[in-house]
Amino acid sequence: MADALRNQHTFTVTGTLTRDEYDEAAKTAGLFRRGRAVVVLATVFTAAAGVSLRADGVTLHPVLLGIAAAMALLGLVVLPRLLTARGFHRGGSTAEQCTTVDEDSLTVCRDGQTTRLAWDQIRWYHATPRLHVLVGRSGRTCLLALPERLFADPSESDRFGAFAAGRAGDRP
Repeated sequence: MADALRNQHTFTVTGTLTRDEYDEAAKTAGLFRRGRAVVVLATVFTAAAGVSLRADGVTLHPVLLGIAAAMALLGLVVLPRLLTARGFHRGGSTAEQCTTVDEDSLTVCRDGQTTRLAWDQIRWYHATPRLHVLVGRSGRTCLLALPERLFADPSESDRFGAFAAGRAGDRP
């Protein structure tokens, strides 16, 4: 009976993650949320410094306004895309991986290396229409994305989602 229950909560998926799936997972995990807030604040303060109010009207300082525009472009568009691309390639997301999830842990095998995370090391779980995203508690961000297309059938993906939602994150 215990083995039957254990097998009911054991999921194994094998495959690769595409770049657009990784981008979606990074966005879902909010990897750049704090950085974007800092960029927005810096841009607003720089732009505000580029505008002077005087009795005879408003004076614009084009250098400061140009710096603010460049900061916004680099910090909100270019840098997040570069960091996501770097994370995709450095994380080995292009290699086929086998992920096994059970009552105790998540095990990822990729390129002959095995990484095991206990459920208490998983900070939270979130599902998108295409992905199951798990974020770890480690000092570096640990991101695990499992595309629904890798599951044998949609019901298995749904069972995994319910199981992961119950196991991940801060539970009472």
